[in-house]
Amino acid sequence: MRFTDDLVRRLCAAILARWKAKGLIHPKASDDALLSRMTAEIHKDIQREAELDRDADALLEKHLGKIEATQANSRILFQKIKERLAKERDIVL
Repeated sequence: MRFTDDLVRRLCAAILARWKAKGLIHPKASDDALLSRMTAEIHKDIQREAELDRDADALLEKHLGKIEATQANSRILFQKIKERLAKERDIVL
């Protein structure tokens, strides 16, 4: 799923509003400053996962000949490679 800037900002605004309504946070900064920081962090996380996907795909391509000989499911292998890379890089999926 592709996250647009508008969607990410609306999700962050909803989260921020809920946190404030429940008294979980008492921000000293303005809502706009908080939303900018939240959206930046989410976009950074999306980019990290996209990089992880590219690296997992590259590893899968590198070993494609061996994989085809075993008739293994490439989607399952891709997910396993991605999970291993995420664990090595301390990325939470």
